[in-house]
This record gives sequence, structure tokens and C-alpha cells, in this order.
Amino acid sequence: MTWAEQRFRRGAREPGSSSRGAAARAPLLLGHRGVRGEGAPTENTLAAFEEAAAQGADGIELDVRVCGSGEVVALHDPDLERVTHGADARAAAALRWDELRQVDLGGGRVPLLAEVLAFARGRRLAVNIEMKRDVPDRVAVVRATARLLRAWDPGHAVIVSSFDPVMLASFGVLAPAVPRALLVHRSRYHDAAVRLTPALGALAAHIERTIASPERIALLKRQGRVVNVWTVNDPREAQDLAALGVDGLITDAPRRLRDALA
Repeated sequence: MTWAEQRFRRGAREPGSSSRGAAARAPLLLGHRGVRGEGAPTENTLAAFEEAAAQGADGIELDVRVCGSGEVVALHDPDLERVTHGADARAAAALRWDELRQVDLGGGRVPLLAEVLAFARGRRLAVNIEMKRDVPDRVAVVRATARLLRAWDPGHAVIVSSFDPVMLASFGVLAPAVPRALLVHRSRYHDAAVRLTPALGALAAHIERTIASPERIALLKRQGRVVNVWTVNDPREAQDLAALGVDGLITDAPRRLRDALA
């Protein structure tokens, strides 16, 4: 198991550290698109990831798709309308990178995945990369993401996730060393998660909070899977999930959960 894989496991130790108290370590906190909420920087920007680090997050979660010239960029929606508050409704897939990089997101810009990885590596932040499936060409997203991560440093904790099992399986063929996670929604794969996750060779299941039952968590843990839950913002819920032994919590508000789990 690589150090990156260990980093996503609850109680994982840093090289050379003592194992005493490891089992009691709190789950990793991954900032959902960095941070989100009133007064927060625009999601999926370097400013949002910087704020997540400032709030005590162990890592960041981000969404990737391919722009019109083929670069992998961090952007949740297919278009820019929401993140520009209606000022620009163009689709990312229709814009070359030299056009997309000029769009003002209220003080931030759409970053390249390569820029985010360099930022995260410098601050020793784990990274969860979600490959978006609402794209014109899913194969292009898989290939471009895998091409970038083939040069991945196994000392940097990176995991690639998707709601699409075919995209995950294809990514695993192209970049087998990079850990993968199946995203599980209440309307997608929730009944098949226990079967699909190992069948895909995925390290982890990322489960929506509304279906993160003790039974489902226990089954996945018995398989040896990492279990991360999204999107958790309530301190009491975070404490309950931590008591169930989940490995990570994806949250809009890292500081709030950090304080709750201290």
C-alpha cells in the first residue's frame, strides 16, 4: 500500500510516527470544492482551496472536466453561469484555455488541475479529484486526467472519484497506480456499492450522507474499503460518523467540523 493510500485511511500514520492513538484519530476533513457558503471565495478556485487549508482541512475535493482546447480544469458545472452569477453562460467545453482563464469569477479564476495539484502538494493537502460525467466526451476527461496523473508523485495523497463506474474502470487501466473511489448517491449505486466498489478495484466508496448507515459503512469497512462521506456540515453528524469509523468527511465548512472533532 502506498503512503497516499494510507493517508486516506482513518488512523493512518505518517512515516516514522508512533501507532499509539492511531485508531482514535479523527477522520480526514476534505474541503468540498475548497470551501462553500456565504462570504467564502468562489468554489473550485485557488482562493477557495487556500481558505480550506486555513480552516484546518486535511485535503480538498474538486471537480474536473476538459475545456475546449483539451486542458483539465477545475469546474463543477458544464457552464460558467452559476459561478459568474449569470454574467457568463458559456460552456467550458466550448472555450479554449486562453479564453477560459480570462473569465473573472469574482476575484478568482478557473484553475488548471495541474495548478491545483502543485498548490496542494506544496501545502501537503490530500486531493480528491471528481471526474465529471456531464461532459460531451467522457473518454476525453478520463484520458486527459490519466495523462496528467501518470506523473503523479505517490508521496502525495491523491484519489480520483466518479459517479460513472465505466470512467473509473477506464481510468484504472490508464493510471493503475492512482487510487480510485466510487461516488455513491441515494439514487445511484446505493444498493450496489458493496458489490461494485471491489469489482472496480476501487480503494474507496464515497457515500452521500443520507445513506451512510452504520450497516453500509460496516460492510464496506469489512471489505477493507476506505469510506468517505459527503457532504457533511453538521457538527453532531460529523461526530456520529466519526464514531462509526469513517475515514473521511467531505465538507463545505472545514473549521466547523475541525472544532467539533477536536
